[in-house]
Amino acid sequence: MTDGKAHDVVCFTVRLQSPANFGVFEQGFEKALAEFSDMETAEQYALQIATSKANWKVDVFDEAGALAGTYNSEDDSMPKPAVL
Repeated sequence: MTDGKAHDVVCFTVRLQSPANFGVFEQGFEKALAEFSDMETAEQYALQIATSKANWKVDVFDEAGALAGTYNSEDDSMPKPAVL
Protein backbone atom coordinates (compact mmCIF):
# COMPACT_ATOMS: atom_id res chain seq x y z
CA MET A 1 0.00 0.00 0.00
CA THR A 2 1.38 3.42 -0.93
CA ASP A 3 1.00 6.67 0.95
CA GLY A 4 0.08 8.62 -2.21
CA LYS A 5 3.08 10.90 -1.87
CA ALA A 6 4.47 10.06 -5.33
CA HIS A 7 1.20 11.21 -6.89
CA ASP A 8 1.68 14.67 -5.38
CA VAL A 9 4.89 15.31 -7.34
CA VAL A 10 4.43 17.66 -10.29
CA CYS A 11 6.71 16.49 -13.13
CA PHE A 12 8.11 18.67 -15.91
CA THR A 13 10.19 17.69 -18.92
CA VAL A 14 12.45 19.76 -21.15
CA ARG A 15 13.01 18.15 -24.53
CA LEU A 16 13.65 18.98 -28.16
CA GLN A 17 10.27 19.64 -29.74
CA SER A 18 11.42 20.59 -33.23
CA PRO A 19 14.83 21.03 -34.84
CA ALA A 20 15.00 24.60 -33.53
CA ASN A 21 12.99 24.58 -30.28
CA PHE A 22 13.08 23.01 -26.83
CA GLY A 23 9.68 22.60 -25.21
CA VAL A 24 8.79 22.62 -21.52
CA PHE A 25 6.08 20.05 -20.78
CA GLU A 26 4.04 19.28 -17.69
CA GLN A 27 3.20 15.61 -17.17
CA GLY A 28 -0.33 14.82 -18.28
CA PHE A 29 -0.48 17.55 -20.93
CA GLU A 30 0.40 17.13 -24.61
CA LYS A 31 1.02 20.76 -25.48
CA ALA A 32 4.21 22.51 -24.40
CA LEU A 33 3.85 25.20 -21.73
CA ALA A 34 6.52 27.20 -23.56
CA GLU A 35 9.17 26.85 -26.28
CA PHE A 36 12.73 28.20 -26.36
CA SER A 37 15.52 28.22 -28.91
CA ASP A 38 18.05 26.76 -26.46
CA MET A 39 18.04 24.08 -23.79
CA GLU A 40 19.46 26.30 -21.03
CA THR A 41 16.67 28.87 -21.23
CA ALA A 42 14.04 26.11 -21.34
CA GLU A 43 15.67 24.49 -18.32
CA GLN A 44 15.62 27.77 -16.37
CA TYR A 45 11.95 28.31 -17.23
CA ALA A 46 11.03 24.77 -16.17
CA LEU A 47 12.81 25.21 -12.84
CA GLN A 48 11.15 28.56 -12.27
CA ILE A 49 7.70 27.00 -12.72
CA ALA A 50 8.59 23.82 -10.83
CA THR A 51 9.93 25.58 -7.75
CA SER A 52 6.56 27.27 -7.30
CA LYS A 53 5.17 23.80 -6.43
CA ALA A 54 5.63 21.98 -3.12
CA ASN A 55 6.89 18.71 -4.66
CA TRP A 56 8.37 18.75 -8.12
CA LYS A 57 10.73 17.06 -10.56
CA VAL A 58 12.31 18.34 -13.78
CA ASP A 59 13.96 16.02 -16.33
CA VAL A 60 16.06 17.71 -19.01
CA PHE A 61 16.87 15.90 -22.26
CA ASP A 62 19.52 17.09 -24.74
CA GLU A 63 19.31 17.37 -28.53
CA ALA A 64 19.99 13.64 -28.92
CA GLY A 65 17.23 12.72 -26.46
CA ALA A 66 19.65 11.67 -23.71
CA LEU A 67 18.90 12.61 -20.12
CA ALA A 68 21.11 15.64 -19.39
CA GLY A 69 19.90 16.40 -15.88
CA THR A 70 17.28 15.69 -13.25
CA TYR A 71 16.26 18.14 -10.56
CA ASN A 72 13.74 17.69 -7.77
CA SER A 73 12.43 19.27 -4.60
CA GLU A 74 13.67 16.34 -2.51
CA ASP A 75 17.39 16.99 -3.04
CA ASP A 76 18.50 20.43 -1.88
CA SER A 77 22.17 19.51 -2.28
CA MET A 78 21.76 18.97 -6.03
CA PRO A 79 23.31 21.81 -8.07
CA LYS A 80 20.70 23.69 -10.08
CA PRO A 81 21.21 26.18 -12.88
CA ALA A 82 20.55 29.80 -12.01
CA VAL A 83 16.87 30.64 -12.31
CA LEU A 84 16.16 33.95 -14.00
